[in-house]
Amino acid sequence: MDAQALYDLGLCKNEVEAYLKLIELGKSTAAQVAKEAKMHRPNVYDALDKLVQKGLVSYIIQNDTKLFSAGSKEQLLVLLKSREIAVRNLIPQLEVMKLTAKDPSRTTVFEGMAGARVCMSEMIDNTTKLYVLGVPKDFANFMGPAWIHEWHKRRIENKIQFDHIINQDYYIERIRLLRSMPYTTIKFLPEKYNSPISLFIYDQGVILFILSPPISIRIIGKDVRTSLLNYFNMLYQIAFDTVPQEGRGD
Repeated sequence: MDAQALYDLGLCKNEVEAYLKLIELGKSTAAQVAKEAKMHRPNVYDALDKLVQKGLVSYIIQNDTKLFSAGSKEQLLVLLKSREIAVRNLIPQLEVMKLTAKDPSRTTVFEGMAGARVCMSEMIDNTTKLYVLGVPKDFANFMGPAWIHEWHKRRIENKIQFDHIINQDYYIERIRLLRSMPYTTIKFLPEKYNSPISLFIYDQGVILFILSPPISIRIIGKDVRTSLLNYFNMLYQIAFDTVPQEGRGD
C-alpha cells in the first residue's frame, strides 16, 4: 500500500511501519509488533508512544502487559485538521514578519498598558469593523475591566461590529458578557491552539498585543490587513461556536 499519506500527516518512518503492522495484527504487545515488523524494540516502543500521543493508537493493561490497538481511522482526519489549524495559525505571524521587514516605516511599537490603551482607542476611532484572533483570558484584566467596559460601550455606540476568535480557556463570565453585547460575535479554536498574542484587525491595518512583556505593535497598511483578514475568515469558518465550560454552567 502507498503509505505516503501517513508521512504527509507528519508520521516518521518508524511510526508508519509500527502503525500499519498494528492494524494488520490487531491487539498486540510492542514486542509482537517489533518481531512482525522486523524493527528494533526501542524504536517500536518510541513509535507507539508517539502514536498514542497523536491519538492514533490506544492501549490497555492486561496481566501487567500493555496491549496496543490501532485507534479509529477517523482519528487520521482529526490529525489532519489539527495540522491544518496549526498551519493556519502560523501563517498570520509569518505574514506580519514578511510585511514588517518589507516596509518597517509603517510599524510602531508601544510599551505597557498605557501604550495598549492608546492603540485600542485609536483603533475604534479609525474603523467600521473589528476582528480579533487569539485573546488570552487575562487580556481584559490587563487592560482594566472598567476601562475595557467603557471601550466596548463606546464601540457599541458607534455600531462597530466586533468578531472574535478567542482562546478556549477564556473566563466564562467574560464569554457571557461578550455574548450579551450587540454588534459582537464570538468563536473558539481548540485549547491547544491558545495564543499568548492577540491579533486585532481594523480598517487601517493590524495591531499585535503581547501581554508578557506588555508590548503593542501597530502596522498600518491595506496589504497586511487584507492578507491577515483572509486568514481570519478561514479560521472563523472552522472555529467552534461554544466551549465546554458553557455547557457545564461554570
